[in-house]
Amino acid sequence: MTEEAVDRQKAPWKWRVWSLPAPALGFILAVDVVAAACVLTAGLSAVERLGDLGTLAVLLACAAVSTEGARVVERRRRQSGALHKDLQPVWLVAGAILLPLTAAVAFVIVQSLWWFIRTGRCAPYRRFFSTAVSVLGVAVAHYASDSISMLLHDAGAGVAMPTAVAAGIVCAAIGYLATDIVLCGIAIKLLEPESTARDAFGGPAEWAVDAMTGGLACVVTAAAMLSPALVLLAIPVTLTAQRALLLRQLEEEVTTDQKTEVANFPWWRERVERLLRRISARQEHMAILFIDIDYFRAVNAQHGHLVGDRALRAVAEAMQNLTRSCDIVGRFGGEEFVIALPSVGEKEAFEIAERIRTEIANTPLRIAVNGPDSEVVDVWITVSVGLATYPETGSTLDELLELADRALYAAKAAGRDQTVRAADLALTASALGAGDDMLQDALHR
Repeated sequence: MTEEAVDRQKAPWKWRVWSLPAPALGFILAVDVVAAACVLTAGLSAVERLGDLGTLAVLLACAAVSTEGARVVERRRRQSGALHKDLQPVWLVAGAILLPLTAAVAFVIVQSLWWFIRTGRCAPYRRFFSTAVSVLGVAVAHYASDSISMLLHDAGAGVAMPTAVAAGIVCAAIGYLATDIVLCGIAIKLLEPESTARDAFGGPAEWAVDAMTGGLACVVTAAAMLSPALVLLAIPVTLTAQRALLLRQLEEEVTTDQKTEVANFPWWRERVERLLRRISARQEHMAILFIDIDYFRAVNAQHGHLVGDRALRAVAEAMQNLTRSCDIVGRFGGEEFVIALPSVGEKEAFEIAERIRTEIANTPLRIAVNGPDSEVVDVWITVSVGLATYPETGSTLDELLELADRALYAAKAAGRDQTVRAADLALTASALGAGDDMLQDALHR
């Protein structure tokens, strides 16, 4: 039985939410309270037009069908554990614009209950918080749509009503998505202080999905303004888009190492072999870095495997931040990484390797130790680097990897936390078959 299922069976005062860090608990409860106040305020008004009830019914039906389609994606996602985004905001934004606030808030609550009933794999406090965020997002979208439309139309600047309405729709979609990103991002950051800004608030890939969701919400809203029945045409579009998201996630899983979010070795190798062919045709240079975390087993033994995973992630992030967009970073396996540096000579590659090594050595991992005093401990890690270059030391990717690997072990034998060039050890492609005697001489030189 999952922790979420166990949590739901407990009395509310025994839920795990009460054991969350004080800042995170305070923020989550504050969002819930503000959303509850919004619900109460909306409940004081009433649905004034019969047509609103029809629009609400159509949106609820479309959202239910979309939820059922999303469940297929959700099942596949859980098998892999990848992060995901769904397209439920399409219907929520449309409801915020098309319906009075009362009906819009009711729409959020009913949709959230339906999702909870059909999936049922979320701790109650998370579902409450998610619903609260959606309520606040819908309120922001509702008021943004009305305010912007009326402001532009009444400003006397010659803005036609259709144009003003279109601007209001766009602002409403932006308002909803911004509210969702900011509130969820803050919650993630408070719950997991060690998470990066990208972990909490997303990056270009996630924002692209948000932009697509917002654009689709605008189209659905505009169609519904002509006739609520036209909203039904959006169902196959959203289901197709939802499956497209799953396909993108599956592709990322095939090519990405899940712990570090860099390329896994098979995908790295395929990309670098294609790159090396282009480099060879243009008669340019390329460097390969082989990087290994020093004493990684000691980190796991002393601090646990979760800290070890964070060390892997920190090293991967440092490599990505200190290399160019054209460089290819991958995880070779275990605590070893590889980097391909196209159009780079040995001198520049050595400088890059030293920059990565120095940055990692000078940036400790800050680990919160759970205990009576809840102290924060700095964990220092270092890396050793082996460097091989094309065409000076090797002509094929296998040769370059072998030479960089031997240079890496020479760096570790020489005391670790340093960069060793294959050329400095006279390790060339012609020397690969010279046997273990030469390797031992090089390691002890």
